[in-house]
Amino acid sequence: MKPTSYNTGVIPRDWKFANTVPIYKKGNKAEVSNYRPVSLTNVVCKVMESIIRDHVMKHFLKNDLFSNRQCGFLKGRSTVLQLLRIIDEWTLNLDSGGGQIDCICMDFEKAFDKVPHRRLISKLHSYGINSKIISWITYFLENRQCRVTVNGKFSTWHDVISGIPQGSILGPLLFIIYINDLPDYCNDLHTKLYFYADDTKLYRHIFNTVDCSIEIANCKTIYRG
Repeated sequence: MKPTSYNTGVIPRDWKFANTVPIYKKGNKAEVSNYRPVSLTNVVCKVMESIIRDHVMKHFLKNDLFSNRQCGFLKGRSTVLQLLRIIDEWTLNLDSGGGQIDCICMDFEKAFDKVPHRRLISKLHSYGINSKIISWITYFLENRQCRVTVNGKFSTWHDVISGIPQGSILGPLLFIIYINDLPDYCNDLHTKLYFYADDTKLYRHIFNTVDCSIEIANCKTIYRG
């Protein structure tokens, strides 16, 4: 038996409000940009998010839709696995053809907060996700509001016009779906990349300065995409 929220594609208005707690990452503690915003969302909503996440995950795994270059937020994949695969490929390239490996490490700034909702929903449609699930996710993302809480004090409520709530159950999965097609932006077969969520390693087996220029151009293309 499916929950009413799933059948109607509607969630209670209270589920769209979240208290945002700033979690310190690194650097100067007086700089706002050095904190990660984590949303404390409704507990009952998290249960429903888990149901939706399991359905979407099952669809992607059954149809082998996840990029084999993504190691983040997926069972059986890890940073260690990614590192072993990359070192293995680099060693094979250097042993077989000499030259060198040039690697560019990329980190998308505030990546979760910048995901455009319409483009994300469009991608969910393109992957063949059930229409009821897409309707629920659309309603879940639209017209959200948040306020910041620090030491028991609260800011005023503000509209959330883009991004995926950090701290939500569904958020990490939606994010890796959104960036799942990034490998397609590489212009040739010799430039490779691996992800752990949005942390990206882009590398190429280099033989001359032309190869270097191609790798830099691919990096710029991925950022624009």
